[in-house]
Amino acid sequence: MLRDIATRYIRLKRLLPCVGDCNVSTRAELDSWYRNRPYTWYRDREWLKLYGEDWTRPSVALNDDTVRDSLLWWFFWAWERLPGFFRAGNVRSCCNLFLDMVNVYGLYVEALGASTSRTAVLRYWRTLCPPSRELDALAHGFAVGFRGQYRSLLRWLYSESLKLGEALSERVIRTLEGRGCDAEMHSRVPFNFAARSYLLVNPSREDHVAQALETMQRRADVFVTTENALKLYLYHRNPWEYYLLQAENPRFPLAPPPAEALQHSVRFALHKEVPRSAGFSIGRRVNRSATIGLQYAQCRLYVEQGKVATSAEDLRQQYQQHYCAWPYAGVSSRDSYFLQDYPLACKTIEDLSQRIAVV
Repeated sequence: MLRDIATRYIRLKRLLPCVGDCNVSTRAELDSWYRNRPYTWYRDREWLKLYGEDWTRPSVALNDDTVRDSLLWWFFWAWERLPGFFRAGNVRSCCNLFLDMVNVYGLYVEALGASTSRTAVLRYWRTLCPPSRELDALAHGFAVGFRGQYRSLLRWLYSESLKLGEALSERVIRTLEGRGCDAEMHSRVPFNFAARSYLLVNPSREDHVAQALETMQRRADVFVTTENALKLYLYHRNPWEYYLLQAENPRFPLAPPPAEALQHSVRFALHKEVPRSAGFSIGRRVNRSATIGLQYAQCRLYVEQGKVATSAEDLRQQYQQHYCAWPYAGVSSRDSYFLQDYPLACKTIEDLSQRIAVV
Protein backbone atom coordinates (compact mmCIF):
# COMPACT_ATOMS: atom_id res chain seq x y z
CA MET A 1 0.00 0.00 0.00
CA LEU A 2 2.80 2.44 0.89
CA ARG A 3 4.41 1.76 -2.48
CA ASP A 4 1.17 2.60 -4.29
CA ILE A 5 0.66 5.81 -2.31
CA ALA A 6 4.27 6.86 -2.88
CA THR A 7 3.93 6.19 -6.63
CA ARG A 8 0.77 8.32 -6.84
CA TYR A 9 2.43 11.07 -4.82
CA ILE A 10 5.47 11.21 -7.12
CA ARG A 11 3.18 11.44 -10.16
CA LEU A 12 1.23 14.25 -8.56
CA LYS A 13 4.46 16.03 -7.56
CA ARG A 14 5.64 15.95 -11.17
CA LEU A 15 2.39 17.48 -12.38
CA LEU A 16 2.18 20.01 -9.54
CA PRO A 17 5.71 20.79 -8.22
CA CYS A 18 4.23 23.18 -5.64
CA VAL A 19 2.70 20.23 -3.73
CA GLY A 20 4.50 19.83 -0.42
CA ASP A 21 5.76 16.74 1.34
CA CYS A 22 3.43 13.81 1.90
CA ASN A 23 3.26 11.71 5.06
CA VAL A 24 1.36 8.56 5.99
CA SER A 25 1.10 7.88 9.70
CA THR A 26 -1.05 6.76 12.60
CA ARG A 27 -2.40 8.93 15.35
CA ALA A 28 -0.10 7.29 17.91
CA GLU A 29 2.93 7.80 15.67
CA LEU A 30 2.08 11.45 15.11
CA ASP A 31 1.57 12.06 18.82
CA SER A 32 5.03 10.59 19.49
CA TRP A 33 6.56 12.51 16.57
CA TYR A 34 5.40 15.93 17.73
CA ARG A 35 6.11 15.31 21.41
CA ASN A 36 9.63 14.04 20.80
CA ARG A 37 10.44 16.59 18.09
CA PRO A 38 8.84 19.74 19.57
CA TYR A 39 10.33 21.99 16.87
CA THR A 40 8.06 20.37 14.26
CA TRP A 41 4.99 21.98 15.82
CA TYR A 42 6.56 25.40 15.25
CA ARG A 43 8.03 24.57 11.83
CA ASP A 44 4.90 23.09 10.24
CA ARG A 45 3.03 26.28 9.46
CA GLU A 46 0.33 24.60 7.40
CA TRP A 47 -0.60 21.02 6.61
CA LEU A 48 -3.69 19.40 5.15
CA LYS A 49 -5.25 16.10 6.20
CA LEU A 50 -6.22 14.17 3.09
CA TYR A 51 -7.64 11.08 4.75
CA GLY A 52 -8.30 9.70 8.22
CA GLU A 53 -9.73 10.78 11.54
CA ASP A 54 -9.53 14.35 12.78
CA TRP A 55 -6.55 14.99 14.97
CA THR A 56 -5.00 18.02 16.67
CA ARG A 57 -1.23 18.31 16.81
CA PRO A 58 -0.01 18.32 20.43
CA SER A 59 1.71 21.59 21.19
CA VAL A 60 4.79 21.64 23.41
CA ALA A 61 5.70 24.84 25.22
CA LEU A 62 9.30 26.03 24.97
CA ASN A 63 9.66 26.07 28.73
CA ASP A 64 12.92 24.17 29.30
CA ASP A 65 16.36 23.93 27.71
CA THR A 66 15.81 20.50 26.16
CA VAL A 67 12.64 21.55 24.35
CA ARG A 68 14.13 24.86 23.24
CA ASP A 69 17.28 23.15 22.00
CA SER A 70 15.16 20.93 19.73
CA LEU A 71 14.64 24.09 17.66
CA LEU A 72 18.30 23.86 16.66
CA TRP A 73 17.53 20.74 14.59
CA TRP A 74 15.31 22.98 12.45
CA PHE A 75 17.93 25.76 12.34
CA PHE A 76 20.63 23.42 11.04
CA TRP A 77 18.21 21.72 8.66
CA ALA A 78 18.02 25.10 6.88
CA TRP A 79 21.74 25.85 7.45
CA GLU A 80 22.76 22.64 5.65
CA ARG A 81 20.66 23.42 2.58
CA LEU A 82 21.67 27.07 2.19
CA PRO A 83 25.01 26.54 0.35
CA GLY A 84 23.40 24.42 -2.39
CA PHE A 85 20.76 27.01 -3.19
CA PHE A 86 23.42 29.73 -2.98
CA ARG A 87 25.46 27.99 -5.68
CA ALA A 88 22.31 27.50 -7.76
CA GLY A 89 21.56 31.23 -7.56
CA ASN A 90 18.10 30.55 -6.10
CA VAL A 91 17.43 33.73 -4.14
CA ARG A 92 13.88 32.78 -3.22
CA SER A 93 14.89 29.48 -1.59
CA CYS A 94 17.87 31.11 0.12
CA CYS A 95 15.58 33.76 1.56
CA ASN A 96 13.05 31.16 2.77
CA LEU A 97 15.78 29.09 4.40
CA PHE A 98 17.28 32.14 6.04
CA LEU A 99 13.88 33.20 7.37
CA ASP A 100 13.48 29.71 8.84
CA MET A 101 16.77 30.33 10.66
CA VAL A 102 15.51 33.72 11.84
CA ASN A 103 12.30 32.05 12.99
CA VAL A 104 14.30 29.64 15.15
CA TYR A 105 16.31 32.49 16.62
CA GLY A 106 13.16 34.47 17.41
CA LEU A 107 11.54 31.47 19.09
CA TYR A 108 14.74 30.66 20.99
CA VAL A 109 14.99 34.15 22.49
CA GLU A 110 11.21 34.24 23.09
CA ALA A 111 10.62 37.11 20.68
CA LEU A 112 8.29 35.18 18.36
CA GLY A 113 5.25 33.01 18.97
CA ALA A 114 4.03 29.80 17.38
CA SER A 115 2.92 29.42 13.75
CA THR A 116 4.51 32.68 12.68
CA SER A 117 4.27 33.37 8.96
CA ARG A 118 7.40 34.11 6.95
CA THR A 119 6.05 37.61 6.36
CA ALA A 120 5.93 38.19 10.13
CA VAL A 121 9.41 36.63 10.50
CA LEU A 122 10.75 39.07 7.91
CA ARG A 123 9.20 41.98 9.83
CA TYR A 124 10.89 40.69 12.99
CA TRP A 125 14.25 40.41 11.26
CA ARG A 126 14.01 44.01 10.07
CA THR A 127 13.94 45.03 13.74
CA LEU A 128 17.26 43.22 14.24
CA CYS A 129 19.08 44.18 11.05
CA PRO A 130 20.48 47.70 10.47
CA PRO A 131 18.71 49.54 7.63
CA SER A 132 20.40 49.05 4.27
CA ARG A 133 19.73 49.09 0.53
CA GLU A 134 20.06 45.30 0.47
CA LEU A 135 17.49 44.87 3.21
CA ASP A 136 14.98 47.04 1.35
CA ALA A 137 15.65 45.13 -1.88
CA LEU A 138 15.15 41.80 -0.10
CA ALA A 139 11.84 42.93 1.40
CA HIS A 140 10.65 44.07 -2.04
CA GLY A 141 11.81 40.84 -3.67
CA PHE A 142 10.02 38.79 -1.03
CA ALA A 143 6.81 40.72 -1.64
CA VAL A 144 6.88 40.05 -5.41
CA GLY A 145 8.06 36.44 -5.20
CA PHE A 146 11.59 37.39 -6.33
CA ARG A 147 10.45 37.91 -9.90
CA GLY A 148 13.22 40.01 -11.37
CA GLN A 149 16.93 40.55 -10.86
CA TYR A 150 17.78 39.77 -7.25
CA ARG A 151 20.82 37.48 -7.55
CA SER A 152 23.07 40.29 -6.32
CA LEU A 153 21.53 39.77 -2.88
CA LEU A 154 22.88 36.24 -2.50
CA ARG A 155 26.23 37.08 -0.90
CA TRP A 156 24.72 39.66 1.41
CA LEU A 157 22.01 37.22 2.47
CA TYR A 158 24.53 34.44 3.14
CA SER A 159 26.71 36.85 5.12
CA GLU A 160 23.70 37.73 7.26
CA SER A 161 23.11 34.04 7.92
CA LEU A 162 26.68 33.76 9.25
CA LYS A 163 26.06 36.66 11.64
CA LEU A 164 22.79 35.09 12.74
CA GLY A 165 24.57 31.82 13.55
CA GLU A 166 27.02 33.74 15.72
CA ALA A 167 24.19 35.52 17.53
CA LEU A 168 22.44 32.21 18.18
CA SER A 169 25.63 30.59 19.49
CA GLU A 170 25.81 33.27 22.19
CA ARG A 171 22.38 32.18 23.45
CA VAL A 172 22.87 28.40 23.48
CA ILE A 173 24.51 26.89 26.54
CA ARG A 174 25.11 23.34 25.31
CA THR A 175 27.78 23.21 22.62
CA LEU A 176 31.09 21.45 21.99
CA GLU A 177 34.05 22.41 24.11
CA GLY A 178 37.28 23.69 22.56
CA ARG A 179 38.25 26.31 20.01
CA GLY A 180 40.93 27.15 17.47
CA CYS A 181 39.94 25.04 14.46
CA ASP A 182 41.90 25.44 11.23
CA ALA A 183 40.40 27.78 8.64
CA GLU A 184 39.75 24.80 6.35
CA MET A 185 38.72 21.36 7.52
CA HIS A 186 37.73 18.26 5.59
CA SER A 187 34.94 15.84 6.36
CA ARG A 188 32.56 13.21 4.99
CA VAL A 189 28.99 13.78 6.06
CA PRO A 190 27.01 10.88 7.49
CA PHE A 191 25.07 9.13 6.20
CA ASN A 192 25.80 9.51 2.51
CA PHE A 193 29.45 10.15 3.49
CA ALA A 194 29.82 12.78 0.76
CA ALA A 195 32.99 14.89 0.90
CA ARG A 196 32.64 18.32 2.50
CA SER A 197 35.25 21.03 3.14
CA TYR A 198 34.41 23.59 5.81
CA LEU A 199 35.78 27.10 5.40
CA LEU A 200 35.54 28.79 8.81
CA VAL A 201 35.27 32.56 8.65
CA ASN A 202 34.80 35.54 10.92
CA PRO A 203 31.53 37.17 9.80
CA SER A 204 32.85 40.62 10.65
CA ARG A 205 35.71 40.24 8.13
CA GLU A 206 33.85 41.07 4.92
CA ASP A 207 36.90 40.46 2.73
CA HIS A 208 37.43 36.95 4.13
CA VAL A 209 33.74 36.13 3.81
CA ALA A 210 33.69 37.33 0.19
CA GLN A 211 36.74 35.24 -0.70
CA ALA A 212 35.28 32.14 0.98
CA LEU A 213 31.96 32.59 -0.83
CA GLU A 214 33.77 32.84 -4.16
CA THR A 215 35.39 29.48 -3.41
CA MET A 216 32.06 27.97 -2.38
CA GLN A 217 30.48 29.19 -5.61
CA ARG A 218 33.08 27.25 -7.62
CA ARG A 219 33.26 24.07 -5.55
CA ALA A 220 30.26 21.92 -4.68
CA ASP A 221 32.01 20.37 -1.66
CA VAL A 222 32.79 23.68 0.09
CA PHE A 223 30.66 24.88 3.00
CA VAL A 224 31.25 28.36 4.46
CA THR A 225 30.38 28.72 8.13
CA THR A 226 31.82 29.79 11.48
CA GLU A 227 33.51 27.78 14.20
CA ASN A 228 30.73 28.52 16.68
CA ALA A 229 28.01 27.42 14.26
CA LEU A 230 29.94 24.23 13.48
CA LYS A 231 30.20 23.42 17.19
CA LEU A 232 26.43 23.80 17.60
CA TYR A 233 25.78 21.69 14.50
CA LEU A 234 28.01 18.87 15.77
CA TYR A 235 26.22 18.89 19.10
CA HIS A 236 22.57 19.37 18.10
CA ARG A 237 22.22 18.18 14.48
CA ASN A 238 24.84 15.63 13.45
CA PRO A 239 27.15 14.53 16.28
CA TRP A 240 28.18 11.48 14.19
CA GLU A 241 30.13 13.78 11.87
CA TYR A 242 32.45 14.79 14.70
CA TYR A 243 34.28 11.46 14.41
CA LEU A 244 34.82 11.87 10.68
CA LEU A 245 36.20 15.36 11.16
CA GLN A 246 38.50 14.00 13.86
CA ALA A 247 39.69 11.25 11.50
CA GLU A 248 40.20 13.55 8.49
CA ASN A 249 41.98 16.42 10.28
CA PRO A 250 45.21 15.76 12.23
CA ARG A 251 44.75 18.83 14.38
CA PHE A 252 41.15 18.97 15.55
CA PRO A 253 40.83 20.85 18.87
CA LEU A 254 37.14 20.27 19.65
CA ALA A 255 36.13 17.87 22.41
CA PRO A 256 33.85 14.96 21.46
CA PRO A 257 30.08 15.39 21.79
CA PRO A 258 28.77 14.07 25.12
CA ALA A 259 26.72 10.88 25.26
CA GLU A 260 23.50 12.91 25.62
CA ALA A 261 24.06 14.48 22.18
CA LEU A 262 24.44 11.10 20.50
CA GLN A 263 21.49 9.65 22.42
CA HIS A 264 19.38 12.64 21.41
CA SER A 265 20.23 12.04 17.75
CA VAL A 266 19.22 8.39 18.10
CA ARG A 267 15.91 9.35 19.72
CA PHE A 268 15.13 11.69 16.83
CA ALA A 269 15.60 8.74 14.46
CA LEU A 270 13.34 6.35 16.37
CA HIS A 271 10.20 7.31 14.47
CA LYS A 272 8.91 5.40 11.47
CA GLU A 273 8.19 8.71 9.74
CA VAL A 274 11.95 8.99 9.07
CA PRO A 275 12.36 5.85 6.87
CA ARG A 276 8.83 6.27 5.52
CA SER A 277 9.54 9.80 4.26
CA ALA A 278 12.77 8.51 2.68
CA GLY A 279 10.65 6.07 0.67
CA PHE A 280 8.53 8.97 -0.53
CA SER A 281 11.72 10.77 -1.67
CA ILE A 282 12.49 8.06 -4.26
CA GLY A 283 12.01 9.54 -7.70
CA ARG A 284 12.64 13.11 -6.52
CA ARG A 285 15.74 15.26 -6.85
CA VAL A 286 16.95 14.40 -3.35
CA ASN A 287 16.59 10.65 -2.77
CA ARG A 288 17.35 9.71 0.84
CA SER A 289 16.49 6.00 0.63
CA ALA A 290 20.09 4.86 0.09
CA THR A 291 21.24 6.33 3.43
CA ILE A 292 18.54 4.80 5.64
CA GLY A 293 20.33 1.50 6.17
CA LEU A 294 23.55 3.27 7.14
CA GLN A 295 21.73 5.56 9.55
CA TYR A 296 19.91 2.81 11.42
CA ALA A 297 22.93 0.51 11.40
CA GLN A 298 24.89 3.31 13.12
CA CYS A 299 22.10 3.86 15.65
CA ARG A 300 22.10 0.17 16.51
CA LEU A 301 25.90 0.00 16.73
CA TYR A 302 26.00 2.95 19.09
CA VAL A 303 23.13 1.90 21.37
CA GLU A 304 24.16 -1.76 21.64
CA GLN A 305 27.94 -1.63 21.15
CA GLY A 306 28.96 1.97 21.90
CA LYS A 307 30.65 2.25 18.47
CA VAL A 308 30.73 5.14 15.98
CA ALA A 309 32.04 4.46 12.47
CA THR A 310 34.26 6.83 10.50
CA SER A 311 33.26 5.78 6.97
CA ALA A 312 30.59 3.80 5.14
CA GLU A 313 32.95 0.86 4.78
CA ASP A 314 33.93 1.01 8.45
CA LEU A 315 30.25 1.04 9.38
CA ARG A 316 29.51 -2.05 7.29
CA GLN A 317 32.55 -3.88 8.63
CA GLN A 318 31.75 -3.11 12.27
CA TYR A 319 28.13 -4.11 11.77
CA GLN A 320 29.10 -7.41 10.16
CA GLN A 321 31.59 -8.06 12.96
CA HIS A 322 28.91 -7.68 15.63
CA TYR A 323 25.84 -8.97 13.77
CA CYS A 324 27.38 -11.37 11.21
CA ALA A 325 25.74 -9.87 8.09
CA TRP A 326 24.88 -6.55 6.48
CA PRO A 327 21.08 -6.65 5.99
CA TYR A 328 20.37 -3.49 3.99
CA ALA A 329 20.24 -3.48 0.19
CA GLY A 330 20.63 0.29 -0.15
CA VAL A 331 18.66 0.24 -3.40
CA SER A 332 16.80 3.21 -4.84
CA SER A 333 13.92 1.23 -6.40
CA ARG A 334 10.68 2.09 -4.61
CA ASP A 335 9.45 -1.52 -4.67
CA SER A 336 12.73 -2.91 -3.34
CA TYR A 337 12.98 -0.23 -0.66
CA PHE A 338 9.53 -0.84 0.81
CA LEU A 339 10.02 -4.61 0.62
CA GLN A 340 13.47 -4.75 2.24
CA ASP A 341 15.14 -1.69 3.76
CA TYR A 342 12.00 -0.01 5.11
CA PRO A 343 10.77 -2.99 7.21
CA LEU A 344 14.33 -3.56 8.49
CA ALA A 345 14.57 0.08 9.60
CA CYS A 346 11.15 -0.17 11.28
CA LYS A 347 12.24 -3.32 13.12
CA THR A 348 15.38 -1.51 14.34
CA ILE A 349 13.21 1.38 15.53
CA GLU A 350 11.00 -1.01 17.49
CA ASP A 351 13.98 -2.81 19.02
CA LEU A 352 15.90 0.32 20.01
CA SER A 353 12.78 2.03 21.35
CA GLN A 354 12.70 -0.67 24.03
CA ARG A 355 16.20 0.38 25.12
CA ILE A 356 15.87 4.17 24.76
CA ALA A 357 12.79 5.86 26.20
CA VAL A 358 10.58 7.31 23.47
CA VAL A 359 7.16 8.60 24.48
